[in-house]
Formats: sequence, C-alpha cells, structure tokens
Amino acid sequence: MLRNYFMVAIRHLKRQPGYALLNILGLTIGIASALLIVLYLNQETSYDQHHLNAKNIYRISADITEPDNAFRWAVTQPPLGSTVNTEFQEIKQFTRFAGGGQTRFRLDDRNYEAEDMYLVDSTVFDVFSFNFIQGDPETALDAPNSIVLNQTLAEKIFKGENPMGQLLETERFSYKVTGIYADVPITSHIRPDAMASFSTNERYSNSQSWGGFGLYTYVVLNEGVDPSYVEQRLNDEIIPKYVATVFDQFDIKVKYEVINIQDIHLYSDFEGEPTALGNIDYVYIFLAVAIFLVLIACINYMNLATARSMRRSLEVGIRKVMGAFRAALIRQFIVESIVIALVSMIISILLLLIAVPVINSSVGTSLLLSDLLSQKIVFTLIGILIFTGLVSGSYPAFYLSGFSPIKAIKGGSGNKRTGNVWLRRILVGLQFSISIFMLIGTLVIYQQMQFVRNADLGFNKDQVVNFTLNRSTSEKWEAFRTRLLQNPNLTNASTATNVPGFGFGKNVMQVETNDGVMEDYGVDWYGVDYDYLNVLGIEVIDGRGFSRDFPSDTATSVMVNESMVERMGWNDPIGMRFQFDQDSTVFHKVVGVVKDFHHRSLYNPIESFMIFPSLNNRQAMVKIGGDLEEGLAHLETSWNELFPNTPLEYQFLDQNFMEAYESDQLRGQLFLGFAVMMILISGLGLLGLASFTAEQRTKEISVRKVLGADVKGLVILLVKDFIWLVLVGALPAFIIGHKIMTNWLNDFEYHTEINVMIFAAVLLIVGAFVMLTTGFQAYKAATANPSENLKCE
Repeated sequence: MLRNYFMVAIRHLKRQPGYALLNILGLTIGIASALLIVLYLNQETSYDQHHLNAKNIYRISADITEPDNAFRWAVTQPPLGSTVNTEFQEIKQFTRFAGGGQTRFRLDDRNYEAEDMYLVDSTVFDVFSFNFIQGDPETALDAPNSIVLNQTLAEKIFKGENPMGQLLETERFSYKVTGIYADVPITSHIRPDAMASFSTNERYSNSQSWGGFGLYTYVVLNEGVDPSYVEQRLNDEIIPKYVATVFDQFDIKVKYEVINIQDIHLYSDFEGEPTALGNIDYVYIFLAVAIFLVLIACINYMNLATARSMRRSLEVGIRKVMGAFRAALIRQFIVESIVIALVSMIISILLLLIAVPVINSSVGTSLLLSDLLSQKIVFTLIGILIFTGLVSGSYPAFYLSGFSPIKAIKGGSGNKRTGNVWLRRILVGLQFSISIFMLIGTLVIYQQMQFVRNADLGFNKDQVVNFTLNRSTSEKWEAFRTRLLQNPNLTNASTATNVPGFGFGKNVMQVETNDGVMEDYGVDWYGVDYDYLNVLGIEVIDGRGFSRDFPSDTATSVMVNESMVERMGWNDPIGMRFQFDQDSTVFHKVVGVVKDFHHRSLYNPIESFMIFPSLNNRQAMVKIGGDLEEGLAHLETSWNELFPNTPLEYQFLDQNFMEAYESDQLRGQLFLGFAVMMILISGLGLLGLASFTAEQRTKEISVRKVLGADVKGLVILLVKDFIWLVLVGALPAFIIGHKIMTNWLNDFEYHTEINVMIFAAVLLIVGAFVMLTTGFQAYKAATANPSENLKCE
C-alpha cells in the first residue's frame, strides 16, 4: 500500500511539473537555509568537546574589584595551578598557558611567523587531547627549551624535511623540536601553533608572585567532584592564605571562578580570552531562524496546495465515489508532501556541497561539510524531513480530503468554511512578520558596524600601517624610521607596546591625590615613543606631549587621559605624581593630558589611562599621508633592504581595529542572507495565495469587468488585501525587533540608535516586493476574458 502511495504521488507530480517545481523550490530554499544554520550551530555548540576528559576540565578565572572599578579576567597568577594541585585532593592534574601572540622563529637565516605560541607545563597533554604525529606526548616538553609545533607550522618551516631534533631560534631562546601535533580543531577556545616548555622561562616557572596576572590556569577534577565545591575552597582557602595578603593593603578584592572548557566559547564574559567567543543568545536566535525558515517553507506548500484545491476537487470526488475513505486520502496527500520534502532535502544537501566553500571564503565562516555526516546532524536531517513532510502536508490533506464528493465532481470544493481563507492569510502575515523582523535586525547590525567604522575614536586609524618588530628590528628602528620618512608619502612613524583595541597593561600603582597623599589604584597603561601621538592624531588638551627636547621625559614623565583626571578629581593634573613601585624612590610626574581615545573596543567604556615614554617597543605604526601604493612600496623596499631575512607582515590599523567586531559582522552577513531567503520563500507563498485568491474570485472579477470595471481598479482590488497583510504583520515585527535589537545594541558601550527610517525602509522594501509579486497574478486575472469564465453560468 505504501508503495502505491509513492507511485501515485510521483505520477501526480509528473503531471503537474510547474506546481511541483514551485513547491520544491520553496522547500529547497527553506531546508537548505535551515541546514546551513544547523551546520553553524553545530560548530558553535561543539567547542572543546573533542578533548577526552572535557567534562572534568575547568579553567580558573579571576573576578577583581577595586574601590572604584571592577573587571573579570580569564587569567590568574603563576603559582595558582601548582598550589591547588598540591593542596586540593579533588584536583587530578593542572596545566598553565603563558604568553600567546605572535612569535618569530629563525631557521637558516630565514624567519617564520607563528600566530600563537604559548609556554605550557609538560602536563598539558595529560589535560588536553592533542593528536601527536611525531614525538611522545609523555616526554615531549619535560626538558627546558623543548618545543612542539602544529602540522601546518612544521610544514611551513621545514618544507617536508624531518623536524624532529631541529633547532629553532627566537629572540631570547633556542628551542629543540620534540614533537609535531595535528592542527587544533577550529572548535577550540585556545588554538596554539606552537607550545614550548614552561621551564624554559624562569620568570614564569619559578615565579611565586601572587600579585601579577597573566596565565591561563586549567585543572582536571576527579570524577564526581562538584566544581562549585572547588570554587568555594579556592575563595575560602587560597584567597585568604595567599592572595589577600597582597591585595588587601590596596583595598582590592579577588574572587576565583571555575568554568568548564565546554562552556567557555558560549558563556564566558571574561576579558583576555585567547580567541574570539560566541554567545549563547545568538545560538537561540539562529535556532529560531532555522525553525522559522522551515515553517515558512511549509506554509508555502499549504498555500500552494489549497490554491489548487478546485483543480483537485474532481480527483477527490471520484476517489470518494469509488470507495476511498478519508483516511486513505489523507495518507495519499501526506505521502505526496513527504516525496516533495525528500526531493527538496536531496537538492538542499547538493546545494550545500557547492555553497559552503563559497560562503566560507566570502563571509569568513569555517563551516565543515564533514559535519553533515555527524550523528547529531544526520538525526536533525531526518527530523527536518519528517517535520516538513507532515506539517506541510497535514493541512492540505485534511482540507482536500474533506470535500463533498457530489459538489467536488460538479466543480466546487464543497467546503464553505471561510476560516480557511483567514488561516491562509494569517500564515502569510506570519511569514512577512518574520521576514520584516530579520530585515530590521540586518539593517540595525549594518548601521552599528557603520557607526563603529566612522565613530570618533579619539585617534585617526585611516591609512596607518601596523606591524610587529622583533629584537633585532626594534634595535634598528630609528635608522629604519629615518629611511621611511625620506619618502613624502610617509608622514610619520612610531612604536608602542600596544595598538588601540588590542590589549594594554594594567598595574596597581600609587597615584597622588589633590591632598598630596599617594594612594593605590589599578591603572591601564601603554608605553609609547615620541611620535605616537602624532601618528595617531591624538590631541593633547593640557600641558605637552613627550619630546626629544626633554631628555628627562624617558625617566620621570607620564601623560594621562581625561578619564584619569576625572577619576582622581584633580584640580590641576600637571605635576601630579605616579609611583610605579612602592619600594622605588622614583616619582613620575604628569606633563600632559590627552583627549580620551578608545584604547579598548567600543564594547567597553573608556577607562582611566596612563602613558609613559618607552623607546624599545614591538608594535610599529607608519602613517601614509600621500599615495597609498607608493607609500607601501617604499615601506616594503626599505624593510627588505635593512632586514632581508625577516619578512614584513603588516595590517592596516582600521582593519585590525574592526577585527574586534568580526563575530558581529559575520552574524550581520548571515542575517542578511537568511532575511533574503525568507523574503524569497514568502514571495513564493504570496504567489500561492494570490493564485488561490484569483481563482476563487474569477467569476466576481468577470462580473465586475462586464459591469465596467477597469483593469487598474481590479488590480488594486486584489493587491490591497496583501498590502494589509504586510502592514498587520509589520506591527509585531516592529515591536519585537525594536526590543531585541535595542538589547543587542546595549552590549556596546557606544552605539547608534534605532530610528524610524529603518522601519520605513523595511516597509518600503517589503511593500514593493509584495506589489510586484501579487501584481502579476492580479493583472493576469484582471485581463482574462470574462466570457470564458462566465460561459458555464
């Protein structure tokens, strides 16, 4: 019997290729878009699950509260890991990651860049699962100056030669390669390109300082141990014993928090994470979008099936007269919808095979087609198929199978319930409500990203080239800078310890109050050279900047921003003193105040900030004030002549700064793509409803034409109902969209506002689309020959 249902369904679809194509197209767009979201969400929710003991691996992070400030750091102090491993029987093992960031390796007078190198404890492979290709993870990092590389970096440096036992030089150390491991999956919250033995650097390995933060500390809990109990012990025992003795004197409170590594990507709100994070809220949002896409596609099927109800009424009537029960007819129509859903599913998967690589390269995602074979996604595919087949086919099945056989054979549906019309209208209104919401979200995200690009950051990031120096290149900086400025297209060059938006230093230091008392404050800081302010166009609003005319600046001068002046309540900031170290007798005096600038991203408020002179820095910036191509050519030529064995790898500061918002830009692009898909699917739904309406009102239109109605008036008569559907659907979309996107904007400390023009633009776009889509069917019905439609009356 089931085979017979399938055969009948396939024959029916062959007889109606246009109808079948329209249904398959709508379902394919919806299912393909939903599958794309499923791939994205599968990746977002799979972080760090590849580690064998992931459920028992936790990171310890710090929540720090100062008298007038508070912040949360992903990093902790050097002694914490070994201390808790010794004193807590609940902890099975620990490991620490220190450093990170770019590192240059030298082999045979050639330099190679590693994006992320860490110093780690030799226990790292007891905690995390790394797939070793060469070497023994049990002993690879036991000895000082040993290093393991990922496969990509090893191939880049050694080009097919055996790397084991080879020596790699950095500025300070010589490392022996003791292992090669497979590249860490993209679904890892920390992705080292290279890991060197922690014992190589005595500053870290022997440090017993509880006052400095900077290491990622991970622990493995014994099976069955409650992480909240470990967190409580950390704060009840470790804090009073080791930490409070350091920070209580500064009235600074430290609290530890533990978080499972599988939760870091979606749930962490700590600063200083090793990679960009996701957000669980977006998982729920995109999951809802996937469901809506499938629902909208199902609604289309319903509308198209009921629009053809009069054409199928004769079939239904004959089947009933021949003895078919309603249950059999329902099963037939359900099977028909499942066949269409199955064909759409197959086409959707084929489309993904083509589309995913294109999307990855154009949008910047890292979706993996291999995930389609994962058990989770296979079950999801089956669920979508069953859901789509049943939901899209259920309403037409019950509707069509309920026709009266006598009236159906005479050419009518035998169904006078007007509720069906209103149900279809409600469904189409829901389609456009969802589409309008998606468009609102897309435009708000786009507007905020434009705001970020064009915001007054307090510095000029345009045509500023940024690159990293090593020890040898930084020692020759002045000669290199002099050579650069010989070209009129390069107007200035500078170095600093950091660039805006990418990290800063933070220390507790003593700061003078208006009463002349030295008090302890946590202060953000940069080290910069004489030209830093000029390169970035940072304005000095009081006093002066650092100058070569004042040699003592490098020893005793600092500058502060407006927020620091406000925080301290200084009446006259010039001459106010900083003491970097309590034991030091050196005081640094404020010589100038700069206008507030964003040394952090726009997610964060501008904090109090101090700048001190530093002439041996690793971050270089060159301002191109003239022709961009000529300036870059001179920069590269000068570099290659002075540093022939060191490749120049540079970025533009504006692009670098925008990387902090990469996740939001990616989501905006995905929102735009899915909004377009929803509108396309809704357009197909409109075709179905417009076709149905025109078919139902054929005789009415013909009578109106006979009585003198013109084509324009008839088109307006048919189209206005759909415009009302859009307007009604827009109201909840506007309310919900405004609320949700306002909450999203509030994640930014500095953001644009949602204005009425966004809603007007969305209405204009959707309204124009509706008029074009329905206008075609309305015009077709209005220009039909009335005698053909009325001849049977």
